[in-house]
Amino acid sequence: MSAVIGSNALAEVSLENKITDLEAQVKELKHRMPGDKVSIIVLSGDFDKAMAAFMMANGAIGMGMEVTMFFTFWGCSVIKKGRKLKGKKFTHKLINMMLPANSKDLAPSQMSFGGIGRKMFNYMMKGQMSSLEEQIEIAVEAGVTFQVCSPSLGMMGFDEDEWAVPVDICGVAAMYEVALNARTAYFIS
Repeated sequence: MSAVIGSNALAEVSLENKITDLEAQVKELKHRMPGDKVSIIVLSGDFDKAMAAFMMANGAIGMGMEVTMFFTFWGCSVIKKGRKLKGKKFTHKLINMMLPANSKDLAPSQMSFGGIGRKMFNYMMKGQMSSLEEQIEIAVEAGVTFQVCSPSLGMMGFDEDEWAVPVDICGVAAMYEVALNARTAYFIS
């Protein structure tokens, strides 16, 4: 009889251990589940691609999602205040002279027509949709988190005070932390 009682006690302990293990696994899986978040990585400095990125960001915000936008290389021009050359070394001045100064200087990826393309798109959008600058303003007011790639700052000669929006300067690891926990991630190139 005592062998049966001992066997039942062992079975209960084993069952409790299995339940504890399963609870820990469920907790880990819940931790890994993506939240109502969107990650948008912006590599492109093209007007139409920047418009798409901000329209997606603002649409996600409108659906109650948390949005983080990570800007790297040419994409950094989308959220810059303007062209800053003072205090930069020669190569950084060259890069900054070749890049658009800010969102107003971005050219479309197609149909640029020597600079006329952006003016044409702005004219066609008037009264139909918000401008890129208005989209950026909406995103700031809605609480979009803006990240700027730290290595891009160093390589392209951008300073920490050149941004038209509040930014977190971070590396790729911070971008991945957000992207891996997002329900949706976009790469705009």
